[in-house]
Amino acid sequence: MVELAFLGCGGGRYQVIAQHFKTGGFRLHAGVKIHVDPGPGALLLSHQHNLDPLALDCVVATHCHPDHYCDAEVLIEAMTQHMTRRRGVLIGSESVLKGMGKFGPAISRFHQGKAEKVVCLRAGESYELGDIKVETTPTKHGDPTTFGLKIHSQKGIIGYTNDTQYFDELAKHFIGSRVLIANVTRPLAMRIPWHLCSDDLITLLNKVKPELAVMLHMGMLFLKHPPEKEAKRIKTATGVETVPGYAGLRVNLDKKVKFKRPTKQPSLEAFVRLPPERIEV
Repeated sequence: MVELAFLGCGGGRYQVIAQHFKTGGFRLHAGVKIHVDPGPGALLLSHQHNLDPLALDCVVATHCHPDHYCDAEVLIEAMTQHMTRRRGVLIGSESVLKGMGKFGPAISRFHQGKAEKVVCLRAGESYELGDIKVETTPTKHGDPTTFGLKIHSQKGIIGYTNDTQYFDELAKHFIGSRVLIANVTRPLAMRIPWHLCSDDLITLLNKVKPELAVMLHMGMLFLKHPPEKEAKRIKTATGVETVPGYAGLRVNLDKKVKFKRPTKQPSLEAFVRLPPERIEV
């Protein structure tokens, strides 16, 4: 079995604080259990969605922004059985593990020392864990050590753009992906530096053509342009099934890629009265 379990589709500092869409990252279960980019709430959301943090074999923090690493240390404590065993693998970018300029390090030497193995990766490198091969892909983001992921499993490839602005070579790194997880910070063509917008995702999907696209890292403007509506627009433009990665979304890779939406999706009704300045970011 190869399964993805999502713990929220929010991103950026405004969403991190507001928590409309949650920011817990996602997990991969494929023999080994990996938690990728455990942002704020990852531990609590794991328990809420019946995902045992003690069962983790690997924690991945791709760059030194809190919405990607905030709960990493507490998940390391879980992975190492409450810090009683040297166990598991910690994978991180240079900024997360060593520090780079104004960024990091984000994970203490104490916590790094409790993992059985610590792996610092740069774009273009790879690491094998059980039946999984983790290959890193380049990005263009504010933290220059940020990497995306191309995860090779027995049921096919899972791509993760991570935080990046669109660039001409981006699509080629995800060709062959059955599932593409894309961090889409703004709707429509409302792009900002270092991040994708929905129209960038349309361009990307028309080149990569995965079986399924999952939208993560959505910012506050998605309160005005609901994720389901944007996902439907993207599917119409590309022919690729597209869903928001709400906390509780499960994706299974088999002969076909199947997904199950959470039984209760977040309601935007509570937020429509927010002052415009709280949304226009």
